[in-house]
Amino acid sequence: MKLPAGHARRLFLGFTCSIMFLVVFALLIAHNSEAESANYARAAVEDYPLTIPIPTGNPEGTISFYKRLGFKTTDPLSGGLDMVRMEKKGTPYKLEICHNKSADSGHLTGGVSGMSFRVNDLKRAVKALQGKGLTFQETWGKRDGVSYASLLDPNGISIKLFEP
Repeated sequence: MKLPAGHARRLFLGFTCSIMFLVVFALLIAHNSEAESANYARAAVEDYPLTIPIPTGNPEGTISFYKRLGFKTTDPLSGGLDMVRMEKKGTPYKLEICHNKSADSGHLTGGVSGMSFRVNDLKRAVKALQGKGLTFQETWGKRDGVSYASLLDPNGISIKLFEP
């Protein structure tokens, strides 16, 4: 079968335009997917910081300890849940101090075992916290080229301050 004059050229141009449209469409989809993924990852880190639950038999002592570390309460102790949320500007942590009424005062099992905080001047940070009544287990250590100091919270959670 022979096509009338000009039809073959129109078919070829139509086919070429369709292919070009599909390529451009695929590139737009790929670009938008990358942009959405990048925005989602950024939003996930910024909007949902690391929340650390801290079970305790002594919420007042635990709250007092973390206030001396610079955390502020964002939600008061709620009647039904017995939980206080705390946060500190410049850290990725949000703390949830959870009152465990069935536990005796002292160390509880479960939850987090330790946290680390970066400081600009380790010696100055240790002195400032000692001035607030905190007792350090180790005021100066060095590991893998990083200087650190360590202390325990009232629940036995290891807190490390480090200076790179």
